[in-house]
Amino acid sequence: MKTLTRISVAVLLAFVFMPAAKADTYGVIRSWDTQRGGDLYGAETDALGYSAFESGLTARGHTVLDGVSELTAANLAGVDLFFYGTTSHVLTSEEAAAINSFVSNGGCVIVEADTEASEKASANSLLNALGLSSLYNGSEGGTQSTTAGLFTSATTWATVGPMGDLRNQQLGMTLTTDLDVGSGVLVAVNDAINAMVELQPFGDSGGRVLAVGDPLGFNLFQLAGSSYYNPNNQAAYINFFENQLLRPVPIPGAALLGMLGLSVAGAKLRKRRDT
Repeated sequence: MKTLTRISVAVLLAFVFMPAAKADTYGVIRSWDTQRGGDLYGAETDALGYSAFESGLTARGHTVLDGVSELTAANLAGVDLFFYGTTSHVLTSEEAAAINSFVSNGGCVIVEADTEASEKASANSLLNALGLSSLYNGSEGGTQSTTAGLFTSATTWATVGPMGDLRNQQLGMTLTTDLDVGSGVLVAVNDAINAMVELQPFGDSGGRVLAVGDPLGFNLFQLAGSSYYNPNNQAAYINFFENQLLRPVPIPGAALLGMLGLSVAGAKLRKRRDT
């Protein structure tokens, strides 16, 4: 009987930690529109456009929705990743509440800031909305080349995933705005500048945020032949996104209780048969 009980527990745990039930792990991405910042859906092909990142996502089966000019619960419904990119728009209190709910319920965000003060202020407004401190501290530095950045040895969603193991590898970067690590994990540096930090504002029950000190979503960094192109730039972003889709998801409480009930009932039935 003890053996059968152990089997029941093992089967129960297998269900509890079963992978997310996404169809082929394809996800949905939304971004700001051209009014607010870079629009992935628009897929502009110039150096400051996002056509390479958009193509990389759709080539792997993901859906890129049209951009939005404001964050609302309706605009974030059914979305897995919000690409905040670079924008000078500071979130309103209503938008802060919407993005807080989105991330606390498992949604993820990639936020970038270049050296513009207004972009840092916008990025910090997002972090503040999630209960985090203003990590974009105003300092800038680093070098500029296709190999100026370096991923740390930390295992994060960005560094280890479906696109490969990027730990201790280089990436393309330009002059970078510095980030305080805070409660996060340092993902990449540009010389002495903290260039990329991964955060879990709501712990394991919520989504993650990848805060970046250079606009690495631009074609400038992701389009082959561009000035600072390095394939690791896009690989890190896709790793981050697809790890979200692959993470284990707890089954609903009602189903868990039902399974526990079946397990207990089965144990009682076996006990009666044994007596």
